[in-house]
Amino acid sequence: MMKIRKWACSVSSIVLILNGSAAFAQDCASLASDVGTRIADLKKKADTAPDDVESDYASATSKDYANKLFSRFEDLNKKAIQASQLINQGYNLAGYTSPFKEGQQQTKIPPVVTNTMSNAEALAQAAADDDNTKLDILSLRCSQSTEQTALSAYLAQADAGTVSSYEAAKYNICKVVHILADLQDKRQKLNDIRENGYPLFYLHEKEKKSYDGHSRTIQLKVDLRLYPVYPEHEDQDILLGKLEKIRLSYNSYFKWSDNNWTKLNVLQKLVDDQNDEKEVCWGSIKITSSVKADICSQVYNISTDSLKIKVRAKFKYSGDTHAVSLGTVTVPAPFGYLSDLSDMKEKKMQDLQAKVVDRIASLFGAYGDVIEKAQSWQKSCS
Repeated sequence: MMKIRKWACSVSSIVLILNGSAAFAQDCASLASDVGTRIADLKKKADTAPDDVESDYASATSKDYANKLFSRFEDLNKKAIQASQLINQGYNLAGYTSPFKEGQQQTKIPPVVTNTMSNAEALAQAAADDDNTKLDILSLRCSQSTEQTALSAYLAQADAGTVSSYEAAKYNICKVVHILADLQDKRQKLNDIRENGYPLFYLHEKEKKSYDGHSRTIQLKVDLRLYPVYPEHEDQDILLGKLEKIRLSYNSYFKWSDNNWTKLNVLQKLVDDQNDEKEVCWGSIKITSSVKADICSQVYNISTDSLKIKVRAKFKYSGDTHAVSLGTVTVPAPFGYLSDLSDMKEKKMQDLQAKVVDRIASLFGAYGDVIEKAQSWQKSCS
């Protein structure tokens, strides 16, 4: 009888253990399912984030401009498989923005710089801080291939579909981080050219000409720059990549014979007002009581990376007009990039940056839910 009772107790214990194990397994399965559900929710939100930001960009600029910017980013990242491999590019303007001394001109394009995902995190964090938005961009781990401890443990045992969903969500979130970083990078580089502009050349030429039977020396110096904000002039128009709208600052100096130099600072449009058949002259500055001079320019070509321009001065005296020319000068410069930097002074671009910060902030809730559920799963099941 005693043996039967002992056997019955043993069976009861086994049943309790089995029931407990089954309940434990069921609880863990439920907790794991919760993590998977939160990952699916995150992916749903993240899937639309890049398109939403592109739409924001188009509203602030134009559909064509936004499409070109996002297409360029996609082209750069054709081979990127993980979020940590995403990159973007800009220019390193260090050493290219100091005002020129007489005789200097730009001879090459600034070096292209690649912003890695790690660079983008720092820039995006600066943008969030500037916006007074309390985000910890690093917590998204965009530049890392490993995840937070609990989430990493969960993904290690999850099915391939769930892992793929999380990686896709992270990839799209980090794309938006890169777009925000690009805006911040351009906004910071705007400050590099805001005060002194971007110098193109500072050239000097002189010639002897005959006026009323007398030889006179006429001289011209031009300090040509691109300014986003012009001192004592209207600001650069918003360009949105339309290089023909660029205005240049012709800081010009004229000298007649033994007279002192006379300065004229003028702001002039480029291709809109000038073409291969047309030279534009303006200024009509009085050098002496009987001598006047005009500054004239002719733009032959402007592209995203160079400008071909001819600048000369026409001196008028005693019924005669003669010119001194700097010749035709080809200047390498990243005009497409500089136009983007100039646009960052516009309130609409600053508002766009704030909106992208908000887009990222809206994803933190769903991301936080994933981490919270993963931690609950790890605490109970691993």
